[in-house]
This record gives sequence, structure tokens and C-alpha cells, in this order.
Amino acid sequence: MSIEWGVFPNQSNMSMFVHDNTGAPGTVLDAGLPFDVHVSWVVPDPINDVIGGNFRVRVYAESIGPGQEQQVGGTQLVPAVPNQTNYAIHVNVPGGTLRGEGEAFGGQPVSGMYKFVAVLQHMNPGPNQCSGYGEGPLIHLRTP
Repeated sequence: MSIEWGVFPNQSNMSMFVHDNTGAPGTVLDAGLPFDVHVSWVVPDPINDVIGGNFRVRVYAESIGPGQEQQVGGTQLVPAVPNQTNYAIHVNVPGGTLRGEGEAFGGQPVSGMYKFVAVLQHMNPGPNQCSGYGEGPLIHLRTP
């Protein structure tokens, strides 16, 4: 997906992948085990020459069918480094954060299917017009 840089006409890419508790990319995970969301983005020329402040990255999960919809992992602040083009972080999600297939939530069993999205915003010192997002694959959280 893309990042829009406000007053600059440039756009750049942002991506995200989910990694299971072994560090391998995965789309079927055990609900009780921790996992990571890998988020990466690019700051294009000439913006990378003059950038300062921080990037704020948040990851959200939205259920497909009955289930939770919430931010997962903590909000990450990543320093913007002048002349740096590529950025990447891992957002750790503790085991048990999201319910697995068949577990109860709101009085009904959940599907265990979730769509993940990472949201990025440049902060200098407060939010400005630069923001973007990256979508991940559908993830199935199973209950072993």
C-alpha cells in the first residue's frame, strides 16, 4: 500500500507480514502463542534528506465474522533519521490477545479469521499530513 507525504507529490510503499512464534511468515497461527507483525516502509527522496520527528505505527486486527476488532501490540514510535530511506519494525502481539476459532466472544463463537492493517503517521512533534497504511493477509487463529 502507499504512504502519502502531505504537501510533497511523492508517494512510497508500506508493507506488513505476520510471523508466527518461530519467526516464519504464517497465515495459520495458534491463538495462545505470541506472534509478530513485521511492518516496513520507504521514505523517498528528497523527503528523507529533511525528515525529523518520529513515525507512529499501530497495528489493528478486524475479525471476519464474529470476533474482536482492536489494536494489537503496542503503539511504536520510530525515530525518523535524516537520509534514511528504509524502515522496518516488529510489533509483538502476546499470545491470547485475539480469540481463536470457536472461542466465545460477546456470547458467540468467533470465526478465528482476522484481517490485519498497519497504520503509519509521521509526528513532528504532533501529527501532520504524512500518513499511510499497509494491509496484511487474512490470518486464521486456531484453538488447538
